[in-house]
Amino acid sequence: MDETRQILLRVEDLSVSFEGKNFVQAVEHVSLEVFTGDRLCIIGETGSGKSILLLAILRLLSPTARVTGSVRYRDQDLFRLTEKQLDAIRGSRISYVPQGSGNGMNPLLRVGFQVAEPLIAHRGMKRKPAEARAVELLRRFHLGREETIARQYPFTYSGGMRQRALIAMGISAGAELLFADEPTKGLDETRVLLTAEAFNALEGQTLVCVTHDLNFARRVSSRVCVMYAANQVEAAPTEELFRKPLHPYTRDMLAAMPENGLRFRPGYAPAHNDADTAGCKYRLRCDRCSEKCRQTPPMFDVGGHQVRCWQYE
Repeated sequence: MDETRQILLRVEDLSVSFEGKNFVQAVEHVSLEVFTGDRLCIIGETGSGKSILLLAILRLLSPTARVTGSVRYRDQDLFRLTEKQLDAIRGSRISYVPQGSGNGMNPLLRVGFQVAEPLIAHRGMKRKPAEARAVELLRRFHLGREETIARQYPFTYSGGMRQRALIAMGISAGAELLFADEPTKGLDETRVLLTAEAFNALEGQTLVCVTHDLNFARRVSSRVCVMYAANQVEAAPTEELFRKPLHPYTRDMLAAMPENGLRFRPGYAPAHNDADTAGCKYRLRCDRCSEKCRQTPPMFDVGGHQVRCWQYE
């Protein structure tokens, strides 16, 4: 990592649990740093805690969530800000694109206005020039007939079109930090490639993206963080991780990709099944498990490549 770059976001020892009839540990002791200009993808299967991590950072979880740890954006502790102070940051300096095929769009407002709204609210633009800019943003995501469809309502869009319109909305006000949660969900391969191109064309923006699409992560990121069963198990520069994964889970996950022959090992199963496992969360499925794996390993640094595994003690 270039030490001259500024740390934009620092997450320290972040944990999230949901208490009630069924206790759930959704995120456990995650720490990470995001530098200006970074392209960080958080990968892992469904149930690993990726999306909960993003929502916790932005304080968008329900009151039933118990969140500990700290999150600093530049010189501000996000967990100590009032709602009013946080609202001044969200959308203006930090933008969030939720998952869900764009179902979060307001059905009563035209899409072009919704994409333009952050420019009006946070940049003080008049409606007409803001909506003209919205058309330009929609064009970057190749929706087709952008001037016409900007005047249409969300119900006229396909799920994939709404998702891309949401991304356009997220980047419209020029927030320096963009959070994207499963931005390719519901998109076909052609649209995934176009979305990757649009993300790679972002200028002056830092990206933190949650995705289970490993190929998309490889296309848009400079660094990757791997989550398994609420734990951060590996973090490395993207090409290094794909070329030489260190954690047994990461190796198994990459081996199971279609282009790698769909090589599933016996016992490979969803991450949430192992959430309550003592010690290393992956030990019951690992072919290199030892007695020491009954203890929880810390993150070890292996030449700048971080991995939570006793093999690298």
